[in-house]
Amino acid sequence: MQIAVIGASGLIGNNLCRTLVEKGFKVKALVHVNSNALERLDLEKVRGDILDVAGLRKFLQGVDVVFHAAGKISIDGDKDGSVRAVNVTGTKNVVEACLACEVKRLVYFSSIHALQQQPEEELDETRALVGAEGLLHDVAKSDAEKEVRKGIAQGLDAIILNPTAAIGPHDFQPSLLGQGLMALYNRKIPTLVDGGFDWVDVRDIAKAAIAAMEKGIPGERYVISGMWKTVKELAFLVQEISGKPAPKFTSPLWLARMSVPLAKAYSFITHTPMLYTQETLEVLLRCNRNISSLKARRELGFYPRPLSETLKDTFDWHKQVGALK
Repeated sequence: MQIAVIGASGLIGNNLCRTLVEKGFKVKALVHVNSNALERLDLEKVRGDILDVAGLRKFLQGVDVVFHAAGKISIDGDKDGSVRAVNVTGTKNVVEACLACEVKRLVYFSSIHALQQQPEEELDETRALVGAEGLLHDVAKSDAEKEVRKGIAQGLDAIILNPTAAIGPHDFQPSLLGQGLMALYNRKIPTLVDGGFDWVDVRDIAKAAIAAMEKGIPGERYVISGMWKTVKELAFLVQEISGKPAPKFTSPLWLARMSVPLAKAYSFITHTPMLYTQETLEVLLRCNRNISSLKARRELGFYPRPLSETLKDTFDWHKQVGALK
């Protein structure tokens, strides 16, 4: 069976490739930007772009299963339109290429933020998609899901996965969340903020995706969640693992919003990632605390590992590659 991974050099994509190769699958990886994320893996690498329709169709010739993990995340708007182009137009192109090439199954990685986070009651697969009132990235992921649904209506066998905040090893770029973890470890975040996320190990997302390929129900959505922790609780877990003290002050969100310009200046002066923006703070405020992966556990055999294990493995990996001391 020939498997294609689109967005293979990203955090989810390269961890998925590793797991597929370990299981003996024949993998063809589409990468947009050169990266060492796939070095020494026994797979075929192809340079490409999901906005290149002809290139996509050529890439998917003879492919049985496609994992679509390409996407663009932004925590500071969509000034050049690339967030919408990559997530929505790119997904539309992938769906149409899958139909044209008669791909047997598409597994699409959406996001928990494509789903409405409120009300605060349990959030599962029945939750409605975000509407036009949502943040730009969330609306883009919601509209991308609609493109997949259009493909399903035309006969495409597709499954949608909605993972929460993905963290873990092999974070080569690193991801925005990976940058945040490293900043916490290196004590480069002066203050914490209220709110939190549901955190899930990227390796568990990869396993769930392969299970979806093998036994997922066509047309279904699966929420892939781990454990909800406040930013403060996460910081103290990092402290336990690293031995380095966590920031002592936690800013209320109203004060953090007022401090965004100062955070931008601090990021520029210290050459650290810009982690607190108006959009980041909105996500922390809105993020649902009661996200259920019961369906994925029941139908895909998904069981997330402890968050402390994920954090330890993540920091150990960054040390191995020389990104942390």
